[in-house]
Amino acid sequence: MTGTPAPDWRVLTLPGVTPLAGRAARRIADGYADTLTMEYEDARQEALIILATKPAMVNECLADPALGLGVLYHRLVLDLVDRVKTEARRRIRHTSYEAALDAAERGRV
Repeated sequence: MTGTPAPDWRVLTLPGVTPLAGRAARRIADGYADTLTMEYEDARQEALIILATKPAMVNECLADPALGLGVLYHRLVLDLVDRVKTEARRRIRHTSYEAALDAAERGRV
């Protein structure tokens, strides 16, 4: 069976990892507010999920001093941007109830 690997929530207890998720979430919520729509708390939850589902990436960055938290932060931000863009594309394809109702009413008049 393929798909998303089982999360390893233990990586969130490693030094610096949970605060890093908060910083990455803040960057997404503040830095991309004009083009991408994601609230801070939603972005933080997504960041924690990404980290937990990519324990190999977390461990690789923390084990190698040349990578460290800086590279982990960069990779996490890129993953968050990908998730936000995917969600935005999904929302664009859906017609809201209000828009559908308005279109139906215009068709009847």
